[in-house]
Amino acid sequence: YVLSYDIGTTGVKTCLFEVEDEITLVAAEMEGYSLTVYPDGGAEQDPDEWWSAMCNTTKRLMNSTSVSTSEIAGISFCSQMQGLVLVDKDGVPVRMAMSYMDQRAREELKKGIAYGPQIAGANIPKLLKALKITGAVAASVKDPVWKYKWVEAHEPDAFNRAYKWLDVKEYLIGRMTGEFVMTQDSAFASMLYDIHKKCWSEEMCKIYGINPKHLAKIVKCTDKVGELSKKAADELELEPGTAVFGGGGDASLIGVGAGSV
Repeated sequence: YVLSYDIGTTGVKTCLFEVEDEITLVAAEMEGYSLTVYPDGGAEQDPDEWWSAMCNTTKRLMNSTSVSTSEIAGISFCSQMQGLVLVDKDGVPVRMAMSYMDQRAREELKKGIAYGPQIAGANIPKLLKALKITGAVAASVKDPVWKYKWVEAHEPDAFNRAYKWLDVKEYLIGRMTGEFVMTQDSAFASMLYDIHKKCWSEEMCKIYGINPKHLAKIVKCTDKVGELSKKAADELELEPGTAVFGGGGDASLIGVGAGSV
């Protein structure tokens, strides 16, 4: 059996699958959480609410089936992408998580790339460099690199306490295992991933003014990242040592779910 968490913008869908010759949905539970939208374009969520919803749905799901927690071979994810969760060395968020919907970083975008001679709103030399290295360009105010720069500019105390920059599911993986990672698709969506060398781009970090020490280890979506800690297992009412995998972002997994790949 595989336990899968779909971490959406408005709620979590927790699903238990049986994996044999076919993949069969055994049981599912859902629970919502809040999204705070501010007049200035901000959009934030409380990571503790994600976790609480995961714990609640996991308990209800397991109580509704005859499957034992010891039969769960692994845990994986599908998740909203391009959020910004800055955490300290203990994996505790230094501020609320910024949703992909957050649009406050207009000035940071302007200073960073939307100036001088432009194509599609992006500085031409930076755009060409970004496309060559990452295959994409951070030309939207919603892109997480500008959220990162917004926190640096507006909340220096929180920024100075930050140890790692994580996306939504990566925060939850860290809470489950104590490991700080980014799956390749999350890394790509940060616009800092070198698609040729399969690593963080030092050059793009310099262009955008990103501290490379804030970037987590890159793993494949299919990699076993770690194992469920005793603390996390107790809160989820699952077995310590259960394998936790990287999983993928929602946009990445659409093609898989549609049977297109």
